[in-house]
Amino acid sequence: MNSVVDASSLIVLARQDALWLLERLFGPVALVPGVEAETVTQGKAKGYADALRIEAAIAAGQLVVISPTAAEKRLAATLGRGAPALSHTDCMTLACAKERSLTLVMEEQRGRNVAVAHSIAYVTIQVLPLQGFISGQLSFAQCDDLLTRLGRAMRTDQAILTVLQTAASEIQRLRSAPGGRSS
Repeated sequence: MNSVVDASSLIVLARQDALWLLERLFGPVALVPGVEAETVTQGKAKGYADALRIEAAIAAGQLVVISPTAAEKRLAATLGRGAPALSHTDCMTLACAKERSLTLVMEEQRGRNVAVAHSIAYVTIQVLPLQGFISGQLSFAQCDDLLTRLGRAMRTDQAILTVLQTAASEIQRLRSAPGGRSS
């Protein structure tokens, strides 16, 4: 396990039926109990279909609920005092990423600011398809489809989406050229 995910990323990926992307890129992905409560327990209570997808991914071992250590709980409390606008769950996710040297998958800008301040590696879901294509774990068609769907779901600025799609197209062109690496 080399990554941990926040609730909003998980919800968007589940709504786009793209939870498989996390496992494809990272293997089993960690989540803290608060993320499970927000996405599964509260989601099911509200009748959200994405909650059932997340629950199924946990049951299949694609997502793994981890138990925070005492040190992680202390760090989460410290992070919360420094960033009072963050939820306890986001602080716990950040603390687990820091203490376990996991890549953080997080959409929350305030959380990513804390990640930068504490040297926590992070990635947003909007760039995951391009990362998967570059590493050869996704085809160009899969990358392009996910960039479009996630971009719409996240209301990504069109300029950023165009840059990501252009990068994928250029990589595809170079790989398809004589002497280029095929995908």
